[in-house]
Amino acid sequence: MKLGNGMLWAAFAVVAGAWGAPCAPDFERASPESQGVSSAAIQRWIEACENDAATNRFGNGYVHGFVILRHGRLIAEGTWAPQDTLKRPHMLYSHSKSFTSTAVGFLVDDGRLDLDRRVVSLFPDAAPAEPSENLRQVRVRDLLTMNLGADRTDAERDDIAGDWVKALLKNKIDREPGTGFKYDSGATHLLAAIVERISGKPLMDFLKERLFDPLGMTSPWSTVSPTGVACGGWGMNMTTRDLARFGQFLLQEGRWDGRQLLSREWVRLATARQTWSGGIVVQAQTIGSGSDWGQGYGFQFWRCRHGAYRADGAAGQLTVVFPEQDAVVSVHAGLGDMQRELDLIWTHLLPAFGPAPRAADAAAEARLRTKCDSLALPLEGNGNAVFEGFDAASVEPGATGWTLVRKDGRRLAVGRGAWAVTRWTFNDSNVEPLFANCGTHEIAANGRQLPDGSLSVTWQFLGGIRHGRFSVRGGEPRASGE
Repeated sequence: MKLGNGMLWAAFAVVAGAWGAPCAPDFERASPESQGVSSAAIQRWIEACENDAATNRFGNGYVHGFVILRHGRLIAEGTWAPQDTLKRPHMLYSHSKSFTSTAVGFLVDDGRLDLDRRVVSLFPDAAPAEPSENLRQVRVRDLLTMNLGADRTDAERDDIAGDWVKALLKNKIDREPGTGFKYDSGATHLLAAIVERISGKPLMDFLKERLFDPLGMTSPWSTVSPTGVACGGWGMNMTTRDLARFGQFLLQEGRWDGRQLLSREWVRLATARQTWSGGIVVQAQTIGSGSDWGQGYGFQFWRCRHGAYRADGAAGQLTVVFPEQDAVVSVHAGLGDMQRELDLIWTHLLPAFGPAPRAADAAAEARLRTKCDSLALPLEGNGNAVFEGFDAASVEPGATGWTLVRKDGRRLAVGRGAWAVTRWTFNDSNVEPLFANCGTHEIAANGRQLPDGSLSVTWQFLGGIRHGRFSVRGGEPRASGE
Protein backbone atom coordinates (compact mmCIF):
# COMPACT_ATOMS: atom_id res chain seq x y z
CA MET A 1 0.00 0.00 0.00
CA LYS A 2 1.44 3.34 -1.02
CA LEU A 3 0.31 6.19 1.19
CA GLY A 4 -0.27 9.63 -0.23
CA ASN A 5 1.73 12.58 -0.02
CA GLY A 6 18.41 23.80 35.05
CA MET A 7 15.98 25.80 32.48
CA LEU A 8 17.09 28.10 29.81
CA TRP A 9 15.29 31.38 30.48
CA ALA A 10 16.95 34.29 28.82
CA ALA A 11 13.73 36.24 29.25
CA PHE A 12 10.15 35.45 28.57
CA ALA A 13 9.21 37.09 25.29
CA VAL A 14 5.74 37.57 23.90
CA VAL A 15 5.98 36.10 20.42
CA ALA A 16 3.86 37.57 17.68
CA GLY A 17 2.47 35.57 14.77
CA ALA A 18 -0.21 33.00 14.10
CA TRP A 19 -0.76 30.27 16.64
CA GLY A 20 -0.12 26.78 15.39
CA ALA A 21 2.57 27.88 12.94
CA PRO A 22 5.34 25.32 12.48
CA CYS A 23 8.25 25.98 14.77
CA ALA A 24 11.82 26.28 13.58
CA PRO A 25 14.54 23.87 14.70
CA ASP A 26 15.34 26.19 17.60
CA PHE A 27 12.13 26.74 19.51
CA GLU A 28 11.03 30.28 20.05
CA ARG A 29 10.60 30.96 23.73
CA ALA A 30 7.50 32.63 25.06
CA SER A 31 5.87 33.31 28.39
CA PRO A 32 3.23 30.76 29.34
CA GLU A 33 0.57 33.48 29.62
CA SER A 34 1.26 34.78 26.11
CA GLN A 35 0.40 31.30 24.82
CA GLY A 36 -2.73 30.96 26.93
CA VAL A 37 -1.18 28.91 29.75
CA SER A 38 -1.03 29.65 33.46
CA SER A 39 2.50 29.85 34.91
CA ALA A 40 1.00 29.04 38.31
CA ALA A 41 -0.57 25.84 36.94
CA ILE A 42 2.77 24.67 35.53
CA GLN A 43 4.38 25.30 38.90
CA ARG A 44 1.58 23.37 40.65
CA TRP A 45 2.25 20.43 38.33
CA ILE A 46 5.99 20.54 39.11
CA GLU A 47 5.29 20.66 42.83
CA ALA A 48 2.76 17.82 42.55
CA CYS A 49 5.41 15.68 40.84
CA GLU A 50 7.85 16.44 43.64
CA ASN A 51 5.25 15.75 46.33
CA ASP A 52 4.27 12.41 44.79
CA ALA A 53 7.92 11.41 44.69
CA ALA A 54 8.41 12.43 48.33
CA THR A 55 5.32 10.51 49.48
CA ASN A 56 6.10 7.50 47.28
CA ARG A 57 2.90 7.84 45.22
CA PHE A 58 5.03 7.41 42.11
CA GLY A 59 6.14 4.03 43.31
CA ASN A 60 9.73 4.76 44.32
CA GLY A 61 10.98 7.28 41.81
CA TYR A 62 11.17 10.78 40.42
CA VAL A 63 10.55 12.94 37.38
CA HIS A 64 13.92 13.80 35.82
CA GLY A 65 13.09 16.51 33.30
CA PHE A 66 10.37 18.05 31.13
CA VAL A 67 9.65 20.32 28.18
CA ILE A 68 6.28 22.00 27.52
CA LEU A 69 5.40 23.46 24.10
CA ARG A 70 2.31 25.49 23.24
CA HIS A 71 1.51 26.74 19.74
CA GLY A 72 5.02 25.73 18.67
CA ARG A 73 6.71 27.83 21.35
CA LEU A 74 8.74 26.70 24.32
CA ILE A 75 6.93 27.92 27.43
CA ALA A 76 8.69 25.92 30.16
CA GLU A 77 11.43 23.35 30.61
CA GLY A 78 13.45 22.05 33.50
CA THR A 79 15.52 19.18 34.82
CA TRP A 80 16.24 17.93 38.32
CA ALA A 81 19.95 17.89 39.25
CA PRO A 82 22.03 15.79 38.97
CA GLN A 83 19.96 14.52 36.02
CA ASP A 84 20.38 16.90 33.07
CA THR A 85 17.86 15.53 30.60
CA LEU A 86 17.84 18.75 28.58
CA LYS A 87 21.44 18.10 27.50
CA ARG A 88 22.29 14.52 28.50
CA PRO A 89 20.63 11.73 26.46
CA HIS A 90 18.28 9.71 28.65
CA MET A 91 17.11 6.14 28.11
CA LEU A 92 13.77 5.92 26.30
CA TYR A 93 12.91 2.26 26.77
CA SER A 94 9.69 1.61 24.78
CA HIS A 95 9.36 5.25 23.73
CA SER A 96 11.86 4.02 21.11
CA LYS A 97 9.01 2.14 19.40
CA SER A 98 7.42 5.31 18.10
CA PHE A 99 10.65 6.31 16.36
CA THR A 100 10.92 2.86 14.76
CA SER A 101 7.34 3.21 13.54
CA THR A 102 8.22 6.58 12.02
CA ALA A 103 11.10 4.98 10.11
CA VAL A 104 8.60 2.47 8.69
CA GLY A 105 6.41 5.42 7.69
CA PHE A 106 9.20 6.95 5.64
CA LEU A 107 9.64 3.69 3.70
CA VAL A 108 5.89 3.39 3.12
CA ASP A 109 5.77 6.98 1.89
CA ASP A 110 8.67 6.20 -0.44
CA GLY A 111 6.74 3.27 -1.93
CA ARG A 112 9.46 0.84 -0.75
CA LEU A 113 7.31 -1.01 1.79
CA ASP A 114 3.69 -2.18 1.79
CA LEU A 115 1.88 -2.52 5.12
CA ASP A 116 0.36 -5.78 3.93
CA ARG A 117 3.72 -7.31 3.02
CA ARG A 118 4.17 -10.72 4.64
CA VAL A 119 6.98 -10.63 7.17
CA VAL A 120 8.44 -14.04 6.28
CA SER A 121 8.95 -12.84 2.70
CA LEU A 122 11.28 -10.17 4.04
CA PHE A 123 13.46 -12.69 5.91
CA PRO A 124 13.85 -15.76 3.69
CA ASP A 125 17.21 -16.42 5.31
CA ALA A 126 15.90 -16.25 8.88
CA ALA A 127 12.42 -17.76 8.68
CA PRO A 128 11.84 -21.45 9.51
CA ALA A 129 12.13 -23.81 6.55
CA GLU A 130 8.45 -24.70 6.96
CA PRO A 131 6.70 -21.74 8.61
CA SER A 132 3.29 -22.30 10.13
CA GLU A 133 0.23 -20.95 8.38
CA ASN A 134 -0.20 -18.26 11.04
CA LEU A 135 3.41 -17.17 10.69
CA ARG A 136 3.03 -16.94 6.91
CA GLN A 137 0.08 -14.60 7.43
CA VAL A 138 1.85 -12.08 9.68
CA ARG A 139 2.00 -8.69 7.94
CA VAL A 140 4.04 -5.56 8.63
CA ARG A 141 0.75 -4.01 9.74
CA ASP A 142 0.37 -6.70 12.44
CA LEU A 143 3.78 -5.87 13.85
CA LEU A 144 2.91 -2.17 13.98
CA THR A 145 -0.36 -2.78 15.86
CA MET A 146 0.96 -5.50 18.18
CA ASN A 147 -1.43 -8.01 16.60
CA LEU A 148 1.25 -10.58 15.88
CA GLY A 149 -0.81 -13.47 17.29
CA ALA A 150 1.81 -14.90 19.67
CA ASP A 151 0.69 -15.57 23.24
CA ARG A 152 4.32 -15.73 24.39
CA THR A 153 6.07 -12.39 23.97
CA ASP A 154 9.66 -11.19 23.79
CA ALA A 155 10.98 -14.37 22.22
CA GLU A 156 14.27 -12.62 21.43
CA ARG A 157 15.25 -13.63 24.97
CA ASP A 158 15.41 -17.24 23.72
CA ASP A 159 18.74 -16.41 22.08
CA ILE A 160 19.92 -13.32 23.87
CA ALA A 161 23.48 -13.62 22.57
CA GLY A 162 22.51 -14.64 19.04
CA ASP A 163 20.19 -13.75 16.17
CA TRP A 164 17.05 -12.17 17.62
CA VAL A 165 15.23 -12.13 14.28
CA LYS A 166 15.59 -15.90 13.94
CA ALA A 167 14.49 -16.40 17.55
CA LEU A 168 11.39 -14.25 17.01
CA LEU A 169 10.42 -16.05 13.81
CA LYS A 170 10.74 -19.39 15.61
CA ASN A 171 8.21 -18.30 18.21
CA LYS A 172 4.81 -19.98 18.00
CA ILE A 173 2.07 -17.84 16.47
CA ASP A 174 -0.91 -19.11 18.44
CA ARG A 175 -3.70 -17.08 16.89
CA GLU A 176 -4.64 -15.65 13.51
CA PRO A 177 -2.58 -12.48 13.10
CA GLY A 178 -4.50 -9.24 13.24
CA THR A 179 -7.20 -10.56 15.57
CA GLY A 180 -5.99 -9.54 19.01
CA PHE A 181 -3.66 -7.04 20.71
CA LYS A 182 -0.74 -8.33 22.76
CA TYR A 183 2.11 -6.01 23.60
CA ASP A 184 5.37 -7.49 22.31
CA SER A 185 8.66 -5.59 22.02
CA GLY A 186 9.98 -8.33 19.77
CA ALA A 187 7.52 -7.20 17.09
CA THR A 188 9.22 -3.81 17.05
CA HIS A 189 12.65 -5.42 16.75
CA LEU A 190 11.38 -7.13 13.62
CA LEU A 191 10.26 -3.71 12.33
CA ALA A 192 13.75 -2.32 12.98
CA ALA A 193 15.26 -5.25 11.09
CA ILE A 194 12.85 -4.61 8.19
CA VAL A 195 13.85 -0.94 8.02
CA GLU A 196 17.53 -1.86 7.97
CA ARG A 197 17.04 -4.55 5.34
CA ILE A 198 15.05 -2.35 2.96
CA SER A 199 16.96 0.90 3.48
CA GLY A 200 20.38 -0.74 3.53
CA LYS A 201 21.29 1.43 6.52
CA PRO A 202 21.32 1.04 10.31
CA LEU A 203 18.04 2.26 11.77
CA MET A 204 19.61 5.23 13.54
CA ASP A 205 21.52 6.30 10.42
CA PHE A 206 18.30 6.13 8.42
CA LEU A 207 16.45 8.19 11.03
CA LYS A 208 19.34 10.65 11.27
CA GLU A 209 19.00 11.40 7.57
CA ARG A 210 15.21 11.53 7.42
CA LEU A 211 14.22 12.80 10.89
CA PHE A 212 16.94 13.67 13.39
CA ASP A 213 18.99 16.08 11.27
CA PRO A 214 16.00 17.92 9.76
CA LEU A 215 14.51 18.44 13.24
CA GLY A 216 17.81 19.54 14.76
CA MET A 217 18.09 16.51 17.05
CA THR A 218 21.77 16.03 17.84
CA SER A 219 21.89 13.56 20.73
CA PRO A 220 20.10 10.30 19.71
CA TRP A 221 21.90 6.99 20.00
CA SER A 222 20.78 3.37 20.40
CA THR A 223 21.99 0.02 21.55
CA VAL A 224 21.88 -2.89 19.12
CA SER A 225 21.36 -6.64 19.13
CA PRO A 226 24.32 -9.07 19.07
CA THR A 227 24.01 -9.16 15.25
CA GLY A 228 24.15 -5.36 15.03
CA VAL A 229 20.46 -4.68 14.37
CA ALA A 230 18.98 -1.79 16.37
CA CYS A 231 16.85 -2.99 19.26
CA GLY A 232 13.97 -0.95 17.83
CA GLY A 233 11.52 -1.56 20.66
CA TRP A 234 13.89 -0.15 23.28
CA GLY A 235 17.49 1.03 23.55
CA MET A 236 17.28 4.59 22.15
CA ASN A 237 18.64 7.49 24.17
CA MET A 238 17.72 11.16 23.61
CA THR A 239 17.35 14.45 25.46
CA THR A 240 13.95 15.72 26.54
CA ARG A 241 14.32 18.55 24.04
CA ASP A 242 14.71 15.95 21.31
CA LEU A 243 11.49 14.27 22.44
CA ALA A 244 9.69 17.60 22.32
CA ARG A 245 10.88 18.20 18.75
CA PHE A 246 9.46 14.82 17.80
CA GLY A 247 6.17 15.64 19.50
CA GLN A 248 5.90 18.97 17.68
CA PHE A 249 6.71 17.24 14.39
CA LEU A 250 3.80 14.85 15.00
CA LEU A 251 1.51 17.70 16.05
CA GLN A 252 2.35 19.40 12.73
CA GLU A 253 1.48 16.13 10.97
CA GLY A 254 4.92 15.51 9.55
CA ARG A 255 5.72 19.08 8.54
CA TRP A 256 8.82 20.89 9.79
CA ASP A 257 10.38 24.22 8.91
CA GLY A 258 8.22 24.58 5.81
CA ARG A 259 8.86 21.03 4.51
CA GLN A 260 6.54 18.01 4.54
CA LEU A 261 9.01 15.37 5.69
CA LEU A 262 6.46 12.62 6.37
CA SER A 263 2.98 12.40 4.88
CA ARG A 264 0.03 13.67 6.87
CA GLU A 265 -1.77 10.43 6.06
CA TRP A 266 0.92 8.35 7.75
CA VAL A 267 0.99 10.49 10.91
CA ARG A 268 -2.80 10.33 11.15
CA LEU A 269 -2.83 6.54 10.69
CA ALA A 270 0.06 5.95 13.08
CA THR A 271 -1.46 8.01 15.90
CA ALA A 272 -5.10 6.90 15.44
CA ARG A 273 -6.59 3.88 17.20
CA GLN A 274 -5.90 0.85 15.03
CA THR A 275 -6.73 -1.75 17.69
CA TRP A 276 -8.10 -1.96 21.21
CA SER A 277 -5.61 -2.34 24.06
CA GLY A 278 -7.54 -3.00 27.28
CA GLY A 279 -6.52 -5.42 29.97
CA ILE A 280 -2.75 -5.37 29.38
CA VAL A 281 -0.06 -5.65 32.03
CA VAL A 282 2.08 -2.53 32.57
CA GLN A 283 4.91 -2.69 35.11
CA ALA A 284 3.31 -5.69 36.89
CA GLN A 285 -0.12 -4.01 37.10
CA THR A 286 -3.13 -5.12 35.06
CA ILE A 287 -4.45 -2.00 33.40
CA GLY A 288 -8.13 -1.85 32.52
CA SER A 289 -9.97 -0.04 29.77
CA GLY A 290 -10.58 3.05 31.93
CA SER A 291 -6.88 3.89 32.06
CA ASP A 292 -4.63 5.52 29.54
CA TRP A 293 -3.50 2.03 28.48
CA GLY A 294 -7.05 1.07 27.55
CA GLN A 295 -7.79 3.78 24.96
CA GLY A 296 -6.45 1.92 21.95
CA TYR A 297 -3.16 1.50 20.13
CA GLY A 298 -1.99 2.84 16.77
CA PHE A 299 1.20 2.11 14.90
CA GLN A 300 3.44 1.96 18.00
CA PHE A 301 1.64 4.92 19.59
CA TRP A 302 -0.83 4.86 22.49
CA ARG A 303 -4.13 6.68 22.47
CA CYS A 304 -4.91 8.66 25.64
CA ARG A 305 -7.93 10.04 27.33
CA HIS A 306 -8.89 13.64 26.54
CA GLY A 307 -8.24 13.28 22.80
CA ALA A 308 -4.46 13.07 23.20
CA TYR A 309 -1.97 10.43 22.09
CA ARG A 310 1.52 9.55 23.26
CA ALA A 311 4.78 7.74 22.85
CA ASP A 312 5.83 6.16 26.13
CA GLY A 313 8.50 4.00 27.69
CA ALA A 314 9.04 2.20 30.97
CA ALA A 315 9.49 4.19 34.16
CA GLY A 316 7.89 7.38 32.87
CA GLN A 317 9.34 8.33 29.49
CA LEU A 318 6.55 10.30 27.79
CA THR A 319 5.79 12.50 24.83
CA VAL A 320 2.12 13.49 25.02
CA VAL A 321 0.62 15.29 22.01
CA PHE A 322 -2.55 17.37 22.47
CA PRO A 323 -4.00 18.08 18.99
CA GLU A 324 -7.04 19.94 20.35
CA GLN A 325 -4.90 22.14 22.62
CA ASP A 326 -1.99 22.52 20.16
CA ALA A 327 0.46 21.45 22.85
CA VAL A 328 3.22 18.94 23.56
CA VAL A 329 4.50 17.71 26.93
CA SER A 330 7.66 15.58 27.02
CA VAL A 331 8.94 14.00 30.23
CA HIS A 332 11.86 11.85 31.27
CA ALA A 333 11.56 10.04 34.59
CA GLY A 334 12.50 7.04 36.69
CA LEU A 335 9.31 6.06 38.51
CA GLY A 336 6.96 3.14 39.02
CA ASP A 337 3.42 4.45 38.47
CA MET A 338 3.05 5.88 34.97
CA GLN A 339 -0.73 6.19 35.25
CA ARG A 340 -0.22 8.50 38.20
CA GLU A 341 2.30 10.47 36.11
CA LEU A 342 -0.31 10.93 33.37
CA ASP A 343 -3.04 11.75 35.89
CA LEU A 344 -1.00 14.72 37.12
CA ILE A 345 -0.73 16.01 33.56
CA TRP A 346 -4.52 15.74 33.13
CA THR A 347 -5.13 17.37 36.51
CA HIS A 348 -2.73 20.31 36.31
CA LEU A 349 -1.59 20.96 32.73
CA LEU A 350 -4.57 20.06 30.57
CA PRO A 351 -6.94 22.63 32.18
CA ALA A 352 -4.17 25.23 31.99
CA PHE A 353 -4.19 25.26 28.16
CA GLY A 354 -6.56 28.18 27.61
CA PRO A 355 -8.13 29.21 24.27
CA ALA A 356 -6.58 32.69 24.17
CA PRO A 357 -3.62 34.63 25.60
CA ARG A 358 -3.86 35.39 29.28
CA ALA A 359 -3.05 38.64 30.98
CA ALA A 360 0.64 38.94 31.77
CA ASP A 361 1.53 37.76 35.28
CA ALA A 362 5.12 38.81 35.92
CA ALA A 363 5.09 37.57 39.51
CA ALA A 364 3.88 34.08 38.59
CA GLU A 365 6.36 33.90 35.71
CA ALA A 366 9.20 34.89 38.05
CA ARG A 367 8.19 32.24 40.61
CA LEU A 368 8.06 29.59 37.90
CA ARG A 369 11.44 30.69 36.56
CA THR A 370 12.96 30.49 40.03
CA LYS A 371 11.42 27.08 40.61
CA CYS A 372 12.72 25.67 37.33
CA ASP A 373 16.18 27.08 37.92
CA SER A 374 16.46 25.33 41.29
CA LEU A 375 15.13 21.84 40.54
CA ALA A 376 17.10 19.12 42.29
CA LEU A 377 16.51 15.56 43.40
CA PRO A 378 16.72 15.03 47.16
CA LEU A 379 20.17 14.23 48.47
CA GLU A 380 18.51 11.73 50.79
CA GLY A 381 16.86 9.65 48.07
CA ASN A 382 14.27 6.91 48.27
CA GLY A 383 14.64 3.24 47.51
CA ASN A 384 17.09 0.74 49.01
CA ALA A 385 19.01 -0.49 45.95
CA VAL A 386 22.75 -1.02 46.25
CA PHE A 387 24.96 0.14 43.42
CA GLU A 388 27.03 -2.78 42.10
CA GLY A 389 27.95 -4.28 45.48
CA PHE A 390 29.46 -1.14 46.98
CA ASP A 391 27.78 -1.81 50.33
CA ALA A 392 30.75 -4.08 51.05
CA ALA A 393 33.38 -1.59 49.84
CA SER A 394 36.11 0.04 51.87
CA VAL A 395 35.78 3.80 52.49
CA GLU A 396 38.47 6.39 51.79
CA PRO A 397 37.64 9.82 53.30
CA GLY A 398 38.53 12.90 51.28
CA ALA A 399 38.26 16.67 51.43
CA THR A 400 34.90 16.86 49.63
CA GLY A 401 33.50 13.43 50.37
CA TRP A 402 34.49 9.79 50.19
CA THR A 403 35.65 7.17 47.72
CA LEU A 404 34.22 3.66 47.95
CA VAL A 405 36.64 0.97 46.81
CA ARG A 406 35.52 -2.56 46.01
CA LYS A 407 37.80 -5.55 46.45
CA ASP A 408 38.33 -5.64 42.68
CA GLY A 409 39.63 -2.06 42.79
CA ARG A 410 36.63 -0.36 41.16
CA ARG A 411 35.93 3.02 42.73
CA LEU A 412 32.87 5.21 43.28
CA ALA A 413 33.09 8.87 44.28
CA VAL A 414 30.59 10.00 46.93
CA GLY A 415 30.06 13.70 47.61
CA ARG A 416 29.52 15.24 51.03
CA GLY A 417 26.18 17.07 50.81
CA ALA A 418 26.56 17.29 47.04
CA TRP A 419 26.62 14.96 44.06
CA ALA A 420 29.93 13.48 42.94
CA VAL A 421 30.01 11.88 39.50
CA THR A 422 31.89 8.75 38.44
CA ARG A 423 32.10 7.46 34.86
CA TRP A 424 31.26 3.80 35.02
CA THR A 425 31.75 1.16 32.33
CA PHE A 426 29.20 -1.63 32.39
CA ASN A 427 30.11 -5.00 30.92
CA ASP A 428 27.90 -6.87 28.46
CA SER A 429 25.86 -9.61 30.06
CA ASN A 430 22.75 -11.63 29.41
CA VAL A 431 20.64 -8.85 30.86
CA GLU A 432 22.28 -5.53 30.13
CA PRO A 433 21.78 -5.49 26.33
CA LEU A 434 18.04 -5.82 26.81
CA PHE A 435 17.90 -2.85 29.12
CA ALA A 436 20.53 -0.71 27.44
CA ASN A 437 22.79 -0.58 30.48
CA CYS A 438 25.96 -1.60 28.69
CA GLY A 439 28.67 0.87 27.79
CA THR A 440 29.93 3.85 29.76
CA HIS A 441 27.58 5.91 31.89
CA GLU A 442 27.78 8.39 34.74
CA ILE A 443 26.79 7.60 38.31
CA ALA A 444 26.12 10.42 40.79
CA ALA A 445 26.42 9.70 44.52
CA ASN A 446 26.02 11.69 47.73
CA GLY A 447 26.82 10.59 51.28
CA ARG A 448 26.07 11.37 54.91
CA GLN A 449 27.80 10.09 58.02
CA LEU A 450 25.42 8.25 60.36
CA PRO A 451 25.66 8.27 64.18
CA ASP A 452 26.89 4.66 64.21
CA GLY A 453 29.84 5.65 62.01
CA SER A 454 28.53 4.09 58.80
CA LEU A 455 28.06 6.02 55.59
CA SER A 456 24.62 6.45 54.02
CA VAL A 457 24.93 6.72 50.24
CA THR A 458 22.28 7.92 47.77
CA TRP A 459 23.03 7.28 44.09
CA GLN A 460 21.54 8.04 40.67
CA PHE A 461 22.19 6.51 37.25
CA LEU A 462 22.45 9.64 35.09
CA GLY A 463 20.48 9.35 31.89
CA GLY A 464 18.66 6.28 33.23
CA ILE A 465 16.21 5.10 35.83
CA ARG A 466 18.33 3.17 38.31
CA HIS A 467 18.73 4.77 41.71
CA GLY A 468 18.83 3.83 45.36
CA ARG A 469 20.30 4.21 48.80
CA PHE A 470 22.45 1.96 50.94
CA SER A 471 24.79 2.05 53.94
CA VAL A 472 28.40 1.02 54.09
CA ARG A 473 30.58 0.52 57.14
CA GLY A 474 33.80 2.37 57.61
CA GLY A 475 33.05 6.04 57.08
CA GLU A 476 35.00 8.45 59.21
CA PRO A 477 35.88 7.87 62.88
CA ARG A 478 33.57 9.92 65.10
CA ALA A 479 34.69 11.78 68.17
CA SER A 480 33.36 10.61 71.52
CA GLY A 481 29.95 12.14 72.21
CA GLU A 482 29.53 13.34 68.65
